[in-house]
Amino acid sequence: MYTILPHIADVRMHVSAATQEDLFRSALLGMSEIQRKEVCAGQSADLILTEKVEVQSSDITTLLIDFLSEVLTLGHIRKAVFCKVEFISLTETELSAIIQGKSVEDYDEDIKAVTYHEADIIINSDQQLETIILFDI
Repeated sequence: MYTILPHIADVRMHVSAATQEDLFRSALLGMSEIQRKEVCAGQSADLILTEKVEVQSSDITTLLIDFLSEVLTLGHIRKAVFCKVEFISLTETELSAIIQGKSVEDYDEDIKAVTYHEADIIINSDQQLETIILFDI
């Protein structure tokens, strides 16, 4: 689950989930919704672009930010929004995944970067993983 939060100049998003896989998946969906509203709604048959992503990082929080940054870069290269991820492997420090998305003409919000500012994955009182992600627009 993700929630877009108010911010003066950038876009903040709160993400929470029961598992690491669901947290990463929700963060991807939230980022795609910021980029282009409702582009990921509908049939997965529309997801004709496929890319493989492999990321290694020092910890789980850095892995999430690095994963989203890699997806964002691929989206800019392919002029696309990526909506779906299937993890081949996922640990706290590395992942391998297949992402799927759609071509777009333009973005509602052109995200320049996924920042580390405020990002810190914790386990909250409901035993859910949660973090804040700040997108530079």
